[in-house]
Amino acid sequence: MKAKKINKLQLSNDDLLRYNKHILLEEIQTDGLEILKQKHVAIIGLGGLGCPVAQYLSTSGVGKITLIDHDVVEETNLQRQILYTSEDLGLYKADVACKRLKILNPDINIEGYSVRFTNDSVSLMKDVDIIIDATDNFKSRSLINKISLLLKKPLVMGAAIKMQGQVAVFRNDLFDMPCYNCLYDDMEDEMSSCIDLGVLSTLTGTIGSLQATEAIKTLVGFGESLESKLLLVDLKHMSFRTVKITKDNKCKICN
Repeated sequence: MKAKKINKLQLSNDDLLRYNKHILLEEIQTDGLEILKQKHVAIIGLGGLGCPVAQYLSTSGVGKITLIDHDVVEETNLQRQILYTSEDLGLYKADVACKRLKILNPDINIEGYSVRFTNDSVSLMKDVDIIIDATDNFKSRSLINKISLLLKKPLVMGAAIKMQGQVAVFRNDLFDMPCYNCLYDDMEDEMSSCIDLGVLSTLTGTIGSLQATEAIKTLVGFGESLESKLLLVDLKHMSFRTVKITKDNKCKICN
């Protein structure tokens, strides 16, 4: 996996100190950090998955992050949504997350939108380099997939219910690759989410961390990614299994 060569930029002394542990990695070094600092990531959904994704990407050197979530903080969120505290109850998640991430990394360029993700959200996605789906229902995931295909952006999907989770990378920026709907087609909008079934608090942290990792690998271009693969995680039995995703030539979305 090879990232496109981009313009060099001057790293500050603060950058070299803050991201020292990444620079020391052979797979990243200063070149990889320069790439990350010029990238724009969109995170849709700031719940159990979106919180760790946003936290790790904001402290990893990504230059710009756009956060989208229409919801407010509720007490039941605090069990797993690590960016919020009891003092944030009733406040918009996007606003709280922006404020907290700015404290973690004052130099980051971050924008929050307290809006529901709809077809009109295309304008927020045009300049991003990768889209991260951290929502919790099929209807939202399907719409995000469609917009990702429309704009030709890579998509990192995550899901977490009970003690099981999934992570996949869909290269909707490349020709003739499988999309989310090739994997899950014609599912009911009423498909259960963690609201109905419950979720282990550490599961969302695990899946969110994996999503952030896949985003970094895709942006910088190193390692073996979950591109066109589905990682199945079962924390109850501590098992991890990967299955190949093939393109559905009858898919009504990507064909």
